[in-house]
Amino acid sequence: MAQNKFSTQKKVYIVLPAKNEAKRIEPVLVKLQLQGFKHIVVVNDGSEDNTSEVISRYKDVVVLDHVINLGPGAATLTGIKYAVANGADVVLTIDADNQHNPDNINSLVEKLESDNLDLVIGSRFMKKNDIPISRLIFNFFGNFISFIITGIYLTDSQSGMKAMNRKFAQNLEIAFDGFEFCIEIIKQAQIMKASIGQVPIDVRYTADTMSKGQNFLTGVNMLVKLFNPF
Repeated sequence: MAQNKFSTQKKVYIVLPAKNEAKRIEPVLVKLQLQGFKHIVVVNDGSEDNTSEVISRYKDVVVLDHVINLGPGAATLTGIKYAVANGADVVLTIDADNQHNPDNINSLVEKLESDNLDLVIGSRFMKKNDIPISRLIFNFFGNFISFIITGIYLTDSQSGMKAMNRKFAQNLEIAFDGFEFCIEIIKQAQIMKASIGQVPIDVRYTADTMSKGQNFLTGVNMLVKLFNPF
């Protein structure tokens, strides 16, 4: 397992938006702590299961509770703003459902620092991964819509794994509460003239994780919200 190289040099905050992740979040927290990350923030977004109880077993993990479910965009923003307020140099977001591999965190932070970038997106499609066809189709259309809205082509516009520097995180405002916030972040990067990079990451899908997250209905809702000026 890759060790965190940045804990003594940079204050890296890991933000995990979580809704009903009691069955999935524990391996993620274990891996993060084994890597030596000291600033782990879970935003419990109105979970109806025992997500909070599971998180409480892990010393030094900060839990921010949304009393009601506000959506992944709102949960992500809550975590980012907390990280900035507490002195983060780098903020990295990662899914709480164990689809992402925490071993990839170092490569995102390294890219951010070595290329002096503002935002780095972890792409599931820049390396060989076993990705269900439904996710491939959804991502194709997501990338197309993202390009139309932002003028920036990325291989994984819907990725939940991102690293950003303090300046970008400070200036970031997310208005969309749902999954459309991923495209909104790219749009804000374009408005800010922020520099963006991509690195390949691992992804792991199971029947359990496929039953949640983005689907055709969320895709339709995302389009309606993105193209509705009101």
